[in-house]
Amino acid sequence: MNLKQLYRRFRDWQRNPSKYEEIGSKMHCCCNCGQEYAGAFCPRCGQKARAGRITWNTVKNGLMDLFGLGSRSLPYSVWQLLWRPGYFISDYINGKWQMSFPPVKMLVIVALIVFFMGGLLFPEYWGKDEQPEVVTSTGVTYYVESAMNWLATHPEWGILFLLSFLILPTWFVFRHAPRNPRHTLPQGFFIQVFMSIQFFIWTFILSLALLLTGVNAQQAWVVSAFFLPFIVLMDYKQLFSYGWRGTLWRLVVAVAIIVLSLLLIVMIVVAVNKPEGYIIVRHYRPIFVFMTFAAGLGILLSLTDAVNRKTWQERGMWRSMLLPLLFFTVMVICLIVLEIQRPGAFFKALFS
Repeated sequence: MNLKQLYRRFRDWQRNPSKYEEIGSKMHCCCNCGQEYAGAFCPRCGQKARAGRITWNTVKNGLMDLFGLGSRSLPYSVWQLLWRPGYFISDYINGKWQMSFPPVKMLVIVALIVFFMGGLLFPEYWGKDEQPEVVTSTGVTYYVESAMNWLATHPEWGILFLLSFLILPTWFVFRHAPRNPRHTLPQGFFIQVFMSIQFFIWTFILSLALLLTGVNAQQAWVVSAFFLPFIVLMDYKQLFSYGWRGTLWRLVVAVAIIVLSLLLIVMIVVAVNKPEGYIIVRHYRPIFVFMTFAAGLGILLSLTDAVNRKTWQERGMWRSMLLPLLFFTVMVICLIVLEIQRPGAFFKALFS
C-alpha cells in the first residue's frame, strides 16, 4: 500500500471513524432480563446482544475500559480531537454525543493535567510559583481586577473566555457554509470549548518538544503560540468544509469583527467617561470616531454576507454592493470631518 492510499484511508477515517452495523431482523433473548428483541441492544436493560459468550474481543474491551481507552473516554476523545478536530467537533454539535467525553468536564480535566505536568517538569516556564496579585482598588475596578485575577488562576476558563469572542463572529461569517450552515450560538459555545481543549494540548506538546531541544522558555512559548492560528484554521476548514482560502479570509474577517467591536466599546466608554489623557477625546468629537469604526464594521458584515449568499446572482452586482458602498461613504465622510478638525492627527491618535 503506497502513501497515497494510506492518506486516503486516513481521510476516510477522519470523516467517518465509526462504522455501525445494520440492525437486522434476527431475534435475540437477553441473557440479563430475558427480553426478546431485534437489534444490537436490549430495549429493557440495555445489555448488548453479544453479551453472554466470553471471547478475546471481550478481553480486549475489558482491558481498554480498565485503562480508560474505550469509546466516550477522555483519552479516546483527546485522540479524536488531535487527529480529526473539525470533524470531531462537527459530530458532537450534530448530536453524536455517544463518542465524546463531556466537553466542559474534559476542558477542566485537561487544563489541570497540562498545568500540573508543566509545573512539575518546567516550573519556571509554566509559572508554578506565581501568586495572584492582591487587589487594592475599590468600586467597579475592584470587581474587574478580581475577575481578571480569578481568570489568571483558572486558565481553562480564561482561555474559554477569550475564545468566546469568536462565537458570534463565527456564527455570522460561517452561517452559509457547506457543512454546519446556520449553526446555533449554543453550538458555537461548544465549538470554542473544544478549541480551548486543543489550545492546552497543543501548547503543552509543542512547548515541551521545544524545551527538550534546548530552546529557552520564552522562545518556546512564542513558537508554540505561532502554530496555534494554523490549528484554528484546520479546525474551521474541517468544521465548515470551505477550502483553504475561503476558510482563511473568513477567519480573518471574524477576527477583524472582534477588533472593531472592541474598539467600538472603547469609544463608548471614552465618550461617557472622557478621560483627560485620551487624545481622541481631547481633539475630536467622539460621535465621528464612533461612526468611523461603526461604518468599518458595517462594511465587513455587509460585504461578507453578500459574498456568502452570492447575492449578485439574483440582484446583480450593483444592488448587492449597495449596502457596503453606503457604509464606505459614511466612513469616508467621517474621516474627512475628522481630518478637517485636526489635520494629520487622527491615525496618530489611534495609537497614542
